[in-house]
Amino acid sequence: MASTPSNRLKLTPSNSPHLPLPIRSPYRGRGLVEPRLSLKRVVGTTCTSPTGFDAVGSSFAYIAGGAVVVVDVDGTEYIQRFYRARPTALPVYNTSPSPYSSSAPAGIPKANDSRNRVSLRDSTYGSLDWAESSTPKTWTSRERIKAATCLALSKEGRFLAVGETGYAPRVLIFSLEDNSSDTPLVSISEHAYGVKAVAWSPDSRYLASLGSANDGFIYIWKIDAKTGAAKLFQQNRCTSYIRGMIWVGNSLVTLGVRHIKVWRIDEAQSPSPVKQKFTGEQNPTSQPQKTLPGRNVLLGGLIEATFSCAAAIDDTKAIICSETGDVCLFDDTGKQMKLTNVLESGFVTTCVAIRGNVAYLGGKSGNLAILDLTSFVKCSLDSLCKNVGSLAGLFAVGFLKENMVTVDAQRSIHIWGFDHTSDELDLKSAPIPIPGHQDPVLGIEALSHPNASNADFYSWSGSGQVILWDVEGEIKSSFKAPLEEACFDDESDLVNQLALVRATQGGKFFVTGDKLGIVKIIDFSTLRCVSSMKAHSSDCQSITTFEDESRFVIATCGRDRTAQLFHKTAAGDFEHFQTLEFAARVVQVLVPSADKVITCSLDRTLQVHDLVTKNDDPDAMAAIHSKTLPLKSSPASMTMNADGKSVYVSLLDRSISSFDIENGKLSNAFKCIDESGIESVVLDSLTSRPATDREPAFLLGVSNTDKSIRIYDAQTGTFLDREWGHTESIKGVALVEEDSKRRVVSVGSDGTIMIWEMDLQDRSWGSTSREPSPVKDGSTLSRPTLRRVLSKAELAEFQRPLPSAGRRSPPRTISKKRSVYNMSSASASSARTPSATLQGCPPVAIAEDTPCRRPSTDSRSGSPPPTSPKTRVKRRPSLPALNSAKTKSNSNLKGFGSLTMATEQACRTLRAYRKKLSSTDPISQEVLAELDQELRLTAVALGDRATRSKAMSDTILNGLLDQYSERLINMLDEKLRFSFRSHSDQDPDSTSKRPGSSGAGSSNSST
Repeated sequence: MASTPSNRLKLTPSNSPHLPLPIRSPYRGRGLVEPRLSLKRVVGTTCTSPTGFDAVGSSFAYIAGGAVVVVDVDGTEYIQRFYRARPTALPVYNTSPSPYSSSAPAGIPKANDSRNRVSLRDSTYGSLDWAESSTPKTWTSRERIKAATCLALSKEGRFLAVGETGYAPRVLIFSLEDNSSDTPLVSISEHAYGVKAVAWSPDSRYLASLGSANDGFIYIWKIDAKTGAAKLFQQNRCTSYIRGMIWVGNSLVTLGVRHIKVWRIDEAQSPSPVKQKFTGEQNPTSQPQKTLPGRNVLLGGLIEATFSCAAAIDDTKAIICSETGDVCLFDDTGKQMKLTNVLESGFVTTCVAIRGNVAYLGGKSGNLAILDLTSFVKCSLDSLCKNVGSLAGLFAVGFLKENMVTVDAQRSIHIWGFDHTSDELDLKSAPIPIPGHQDPVLGIEALSHPNASNADFYSWSGSGQVILWDVEGEIKSSFKAPLEEACFDDESDLVNQLALVRATQGGKFFVTGDKLGIVKIIDFSTLRCVSSMKAHSSDCQSITTFEDESRFVIATCGRDRTAQLFHKTAAGDFEHFQTLEFAARVVQVLVPSADKVITCSLDRTLQVHDLVTKNDDPDAMAAIHSKTLPLKSSPASMTMNADGKSVYVSLLDRSISSFDIENGKLSNAFKCIDESGIESVVLDSLTSRPATDREPAFLLGVSNTDKSIRIYDAQTGTFLDREWGHTESIKGVALVEEDSKRRVVSVGSDGTIMIWEMDLQDRSWGSTSREPSPVKDGSTLSRPTLRRVLSKAELAEFQRPLPSAGRRSPPRTISKKRSVYNMSSASASSARTPSATLQGCPPVAIAEDTPCRRPSTDSRSGSPPPTSPKTRVKRRPSLPALNSAKTKSNSNLKGFGSLTMATEQACRTLRAYRKKLSSTDPISQEVLAELDQELRLTAVALGDRATRSKAMSDTILNGLLDQYSERLINMLDEKLRFSFRSHSDQDPDSTSKRPGSSGAGSSNSST
């Protein structure tokens, strides 16, 4: 425990000599993975309020998923810069701890540290060591990326502050002197449940961060003007629903639902009473904070209003607007905090910005009004000059030196110019657009060159909008795909949406599929639908096309467990020629060549069909099932290898398998792990590319487990790189190849399109001029362990070798049949004179752990194999061995503890054996002879026991022995007689063929 009392839990490890051992990873010897993807362009934005946008000087910034885009405008051109921090990014400077937190930290606070806080502010317990926490210390998949919800630019344009959403968010401070950065100057993790707004003071000395209503705290951070390092200055609770936060002079104003509050920053702090400490703990060096004081503004008639935006006029005045259109003047002259409702704008006001002596009001419906501040400060109703125009719903407005920037409801950003003569906004001239999708993007595909629009890829949304883009993020063309209206009596609220779009070679045709299962083929040159077919009864899941000089094939699959095949006839018409039915829903269908169709379904199978035609009619086509390949788990996505001979399948067990199409064998499989080798994910939207002189063959895919884009080596399965940026599910990824550059384009349901530049070139890959490797690297020890496990199918191809003339294992013995005459005579004599038999053969006992089998016929033994049961008991000890003190019973009876327990067990065994004798199962003659011998020896041993022990009654023993001997001997005689009769009936001549049994054979034949 730290010596400083606190109501917060300790976020960093203590200086304990007993350090916890790190988790060993199989990849610990591998160095850090070099970044292979770099963000080059972001299309679209996730900004929906003024807190996600800011403008200073000639630059403005907006949020886009998990990144912040800073745009520098120079005339009619602009340059984008990107700022985002990986979840494991280490800041340049550590955040100074508050007096109520633990003593000097040994590390930085991380965004997941709040998982170890029992109660962040309300805890009455002391701090706990990070190492003592039982919760996991590694990032989970859901915490890998968080959306940026708010941002603020410092007034001089040096720093950028970004707030994250979700559980355990961060407040990141970046330096704008860098071009694009992934390393923040400061990472603050004081908030627990999301950051609602951040704001810089006019002199950039303080940064205010406000948490959501669930977080309930507001912090003031003192910023070092030289380095940007942050130190907690003041704090207080703020549990209202806040919509915005601005600085008015040296005061901070928060506004929201029935809420306007002014917070005073006290620069000359005086020590206040220290919070209650634990008994016996003292820390005289700690400097307690002074609580951030705040006062609510009297709303008067606006008590039910929701204030949406505000802008500071000077150090004492500000303009505050409500959602209903109220435009109010806030006056803090003399710290009186007066709020006056001056006028009505006439529309729902969402944003306000001030340029010079004019304020611009933006509305949700797209209205843009001008307000004269000179008249407004005097509370004149004539201050609202005019509505200058109507745009698509405005979310944010900001001003640069010579431009106005708007963020509209279509997720697009426009840069407007001013008339140089009148200094008024020029809405007649075309603005500089930074386009985006109006609706959430549902998919993306690369477009082959050459094409009519000179586009590199295309994307589509559920409303039917298809947009063609280039790699610079510019729109080249767009069209609206026609959609059928859904009309169902039982589901009146069902709306049809565009689900899939696929383009043919050169973008001549676009094939679309919707939620109703309707497939349409659109001619891009005329934008006319040339064919429309009801292919499936529900959603289209996959569409693929194949086109060469001889064939044009289209394959689709849906949720109705079918795959539909279409082709273009010689007359130019599109015709449906076959339906393939499956036992489970088909996940994806591929047409890799003119003679193959490959499908994968949820029943864990991969099906291969051959496309054939009739000799006399080339338009008559059919798909014939060729083979079915079993999968280890249900498939999620698949793609063909560049050679066309193998297919990669991504499975739900978080692995990728490669199958050879020709022989159907599994050629490779690997887990989709990360750089640590611990966590694996499921990959979607697989794309493969072959190896080059300086690049390995790789697989590209997306993971919605952690919302990342991943690259793996296709041959070895080695993890190459991954990147984050999207905060919602990734709908697809496309690989665009242009000249010698490769770009990866990803789209998410958050409405953003991110363009990444890929660089997989390695100096050591295919290079001959590099320095020689150390000797250790080329040694046998550094090589991977050999492993070649042959399957049963491969082993079946081999034949077993013939037995050699040398030594070999003893053959399995076959029991010989005894002579019926010898067997019957031995049984009769044994029954008549048991004592004589005992005298002729010494009493023996065989331990149960000694197997009863014939002696080995090895050449080393010169004795012939035994011919009678008597020779099989040569290894048994003599009768005195039964009476010795060392051997009380056999090994099986030794486990029963006492002689009484062994006797009970023997009785139970004999009872069970008598029941078995009633069956007709055959019994070997040798086993019967051995059982007879053991029973006689047991009777002798019991008699000897009776003479030596007086504890047993003579009457009981005599009766037991008589009854035991008579019953068993009778049962054995009956069993032998029955066996002899059945054997003679089945094989009457077998005994005559044996040597030494001719008398028995002649006797049987004469009878």
